Amino acid sequence: MRKSIFSLCVTVLLIFSAIKVFAADVWCKVEYYYNGTNYMKVTLYSKSNKTYYVKGFTRDSDNQVSIYFSDKKNLISDTNTVLIPQSMFLMPVRVILVNSDGSPLFSDIKDSPYKDYILYLASIGKIDGYKDGTFRPKKGVTRQEFAKLFVNVFDIKTNQSVTRYSFADIKDCWAKNEIETLAKMGILTGVKGKNGVLYFKPQEGITYEQAIAIIARYLKLEAVSKKDYKSWANDYINAFIDNNLLSEKEINVLKLNSFATREWIAYILSKAVLR
Repeated sequence: MRKSIFSLCVTVLLIFSAIKVFAADVWCKVEYYYNGTNYMKVTLYSKSNKTYYVKGFTRDSDNQVSIYFSDKKNLISDTNTVLIPQSMFLMPVRVILVNSDGSPLFSDIKDSPYKDYILYLASIGKIDGYKDGTFRPKKGVTRQEFAKLFVNVFDIKTNQSVTRYSFADIKDCWAKNEIETLAKMGILTGVKGKNGVLYFKPQEGITYEQAIAIIARYLKLEAVSKKDYKSWANDYINAFIDNNLLSEKEINVLKLNSFATREWIAYILSKAVLR
C-alpha cells in the first residue's frame, strides 16, 4: 500500500527543505493519549539547544511513523510538536525522525537490516552516533558501553556516590556507576578470578549471549521451552524466543559467544523497550 503523507505544510517544503545536523542532535518525546484524547503528541528537542520544526509525517506501517523535521521555520504555523491520531496505529508505535530532505539521522545505516530500530532509539534520545554523522553499525560494543546504554535505554537511576564496588576492575571505568548499579540489581555478573575476586572486564566486547542474558534478567523473562543452543545462556535464550523477542531462526544465525555489533544491540534493545 502506498504510504499516505499527512503534511503539516506545503509539500514543496517537505521535499526541498534540507538541513545538516550532527548525528542524533535532534530527538523527541512521545506522549500517548495526550490530554485524555486518542492522540499521541510528538515533541522535538535538541541536544545543542537548536530549534527543530515538524514538517510532516508518514504512516510507514501499523507500528511505525516517520516524523519529518527541519531547523528552518518556513511558515508561521511551524512548531516543534505534532498531534497524531493513535487510531492509525497498533500500539506501541515506533517513532522515527527523518530530515526533511529524506536523509536519515546517520549516514552509514542505509543497508543495515536493523536501520529502523537504530533510528528509533536515536529518535527518542537513547542512543547516539559519532560527530562525523555516522553510527558505525558493524562496530563492536564493550561491556561498559553496554552497561551505560542499558541504563540510558531503560531510564534506570544510578547511584553516583559509590565508594565500594562489586568488581575489582571497574574503579577507574567511566561507566563504573552504571555497572555497579546493575550489579546491585543482580542484572550484571562478573567472572571470578583464581584469587576468588570478581572481575567485570569492562573493556572486553559484549557477546550476543551475554546481552541476551542481561536483558532477560532485567525483564524477568521466563522460559517454557528447553531447547539446547549449546550455550550457558540456554534458559535466557529460550525465554527470549518464548516471549517473542527473537525467533529461533534469528538465534540460529548468531555465533552466540562472539561479540555483538552496535546495530544488533540497538535492534534487541528497541524490541525490549517496545515489548
